[in-house]
Amino acid sequence: MFFCGNNLSMKYYFPSSSGASVYNDGQITTAIIDNNGRKRVGIEKTKNKIIFWNIFLLRGLQYFFCGMVAQINAFVLTDKLHTDLGEEKLLNKVAEKLNIATRYVQLITASLLGLIIGFLGFDLLPSYLSNLIFEDNGVVQGLIIALIKIAFIFIIFLFLRFLPFMQGLYKFNGGCNQIVNSGEKSTQISKFSPHYALNYLNFLIFSLLLSTFVIHLSNISVNFYMNAIYNFLILLGCISISYEILWAISVTKQKWLKDFVLFTSFLVSVRPSISQEEIVRTTLIENTSFKGLEEVKDDNLPMSALLAEMQTKLVYADRYEKSDVEWIIATVLNMNRAEIKLVRSVSQKQYREIMRATERRAKGEPLSSIFGYVDFYGIKIDINKKVLSPRMETEILVDEVIKQAKNFKKPEICDLCTGSGAIAIALAKNIDGKICAIDVSKSALQVAESNVKKQEVRVELIESNLFEKLKRNRKFDIIVSNPPYIPSKDIEKLSVEVRKFDPRLALDGGDDGLDFYRKIILASVTRINKNGYLYFEVGKGQAERVRKLMKESGFIDTKVIKDYNGIERIVYGKIG
Repeated sequence: MFFCGNNLSMKYYFPSSSGASVYNDGQITTAIIDNNGRKRVGIEKTKNKIIFWNIFLLRGLQYFFCGMVAQINAFVLTDKLHTDLGEEKLLNKVAEKLNIATRYVQLITASLLGLIIGFLGFDLLPSYLSNLIFEDNGVVQGLIIALIKIAFIFIIFLFLRFLPFMQGLYKFNGGCNQIVNSGEKSTQISKFSPHYALNYLNFLIFSLLLSTFVIHLSNISVNFYMNAIYNFLILLGCISISYEILWAISVTKQKWLKDFVLFTSFLVSVRPSISQEEIVRTTLIENTSFKGLEEVKDDNLPMSALLAEMQTKLVYADRYEKSDVEWIIATVLNMNRAEIKLVRSVSQKQYREIMRATERRAKGEPLSSIFGYVDFYGIKIDINKKVLSPRMETEILVDEVIKQAKNFKKPEICDLCTGSGAIAIALAKNIDGKICAIDVSKSALQVAESNVKKQEVRVELIESNLFEKLKRNRKFDIIVSNPPYIPSKDIEKLSVEVRKFDPRLALDGGDDGLDFYRKIILASVTRINKNGYLYFEVGKGQAERVRKLMKESGFIDTKVIKDYNGIERIVYGKIG
């Protein structure tokens, strides 16, 4: 099929009464909600050919004719999905009896209805009313006929808004517009208007109104055949001009011009429900992420529909992160993130488990708490409410200690405030040396002990307030710590996932957040071997103050390392 676009990856959205279709790069993807409320998807190949898209005026004609075929196909593909499910429709039965394709029955039916409505509402009645007022065929009479016809168009489309079939069509149309207005960003769901100037249905209405006005205002009258030719040429001209007007509105930054589109758009676009948003989003995800994969069979839910629903739920809760979505799915399916990209669908049981986890995440519960573990440095670390969930930034701290440990032969390393034991275990797996882990919390050490056993590493676990229970002469080559560093007054300002699910003992760093740094620095001076190192993870804005404290206590060569976001996160120094 010939289709319009300014490059091969452009997408075009067309609504139906129970779903939507998107055309992109030789593929037509359709998603629907069936009569049982299930989400279904279908994919068909098509031949797209781009012609004169950048040619002024001609591009409008291409959009009109190609879009007409595409819109009909959107209805046909939606109907086909229902039929594949055994949901027989009247038109399918008619098509079967006549032994012709359903799409031709739909096209013929729509054409006949259009001719009847057009003949009665747009020709006989307006002409009759104008003749009652005027006897001549002048410009004024043409203007009156045009205004009457335009009024009838508005009345008819306002009436159609109340029909169940059309309501679904208009809401899915609004959903298509919201995706276009959001730039197809999943993190912007429902924050954009359901109106868009170049929406195909809006383009049709605008072209119809403009051509109606111009044809009757020109009031050309020669003979029947010449009149038909003139009117057809005027129609083509109005289609081209309408496109250029709407294109200008779509790219302008002037709000009053963008609002002008409401003059016609409100007739064919309605703000969609959350479910309708998800269906349109499903169509987009299906088209861009699952090309070439097999059709979804049985009662399974398409992965695209699952992703759309998860995105919507998390976005409305203002907690959407793509990595969270992937982690939830991968965990429930017992796969890694790379593997889930090839998964076409999920079972109903898997769907329920995934959505339960998604709902908990939407309420602010961290994934580590939902699943009881976190992936840290490639290691599965079990956690609970008694220990702090290790963060991705802490992996930088481990990286730096491993690099430094290479300068020692079988180094002795101490992890202070170990919590879940994540740092100590990661070091034990990557360093040939002796590792000990200290924490004042007995319950935290129980979690650390369990993790040490599961990972089958050798780590000495000690319950102690810093070095109190260690022999006085025991020293280490490297001491590493990620101590509590949140100022007491700021704890209530933290996000729900930290404030509610991490233990306060692992967060509270005193009035300025530096209490533990002061204690550890003073205690470490006599616990580090000559030329040994002290490593810290610090909070945002604390690096220079911690570095100053280390210098004041005799540490040299103190340095600061930034994390993935450019925040000064690691501070370390050497005892000379």
